[in-house]
Amino acid sequence: MHFVFIDEIECSSKSPKFFGLGAAVFNSYSYPKYKESFSEEFVKLRWDSDIEFKGKYLFSKDGDSSVSIDDRISFVEAIAKETNAESNARMKFIFSFNQCGNDENNYLDLLKCLVKKIKPAGTGHKGLMAYYIDDNGKINKKKIVRCVNKNSSGTVFERPFFVDSDNNTPGIITVDILTYLKSWIELNPKPDDQLKLFPDVGEKKLKVVQEILSNIKNIKDVKS
Repeated sequence: MHFVFIDEIECSSKSPKFFGLGAAVFNSYSYPKYKESFSEEFVKLRWDSDIEFKGKYLFSKDGDSSVSIDDRISFVEAIAKETNAESNARMKFIFSFNQCGNDENNYLDLLKCLVKKIKPAGTGHKGLMAYYIDDNGKINKKKIVRCVNKNSSGTVFERPFFVDSDNNTPGIITVDILTYLKSWIELNPKPDDQLKLFPDVGEKKLKVVQEILSNIKNIKDVKS
């Protein structure tokens, strides 16, 4: 069985038409270990539990201002490493994006691309796929459900569940972080451009962030 966590990203200040959806896909036997590790690292971070951790807080003092940028990056680095077991990847990350803007039609087009790329773990109960989608309150939920049901190559568990994310939803937080980082790389492929965006972070830390994505063994880009 797969657990699929989906979140969106837009970058209105950098590229008004850029829009993307990310999916973090965990096998059911891998997710419990990942959740346990995530929770342990979050405790070490000492982040205010009433403030949801988001990818957009990575390079700033927004969110919990008592937590340094270095500690935020270290946290993300640690959980990225936890997506990999010794012999196999615990998680697959898929990113679908284009320059067609944030509207319902484009959202559904990108969602279709994502869902079609996610293959079931097997047949029977192994072919079950549970979808957890960050609830943005903008897109017609019935259309999202129809899109997932129509395009999923596995058996959808019940129906897609819409999640109000917080710090108790590590799957959604993980896909939020990775989607943010992938969009940042896609929009700023040159290291010099990345450094200009976050001058207070420094070249050394930006290199660490790039290595975070390289630690994810299983990344697929899907352009609609």
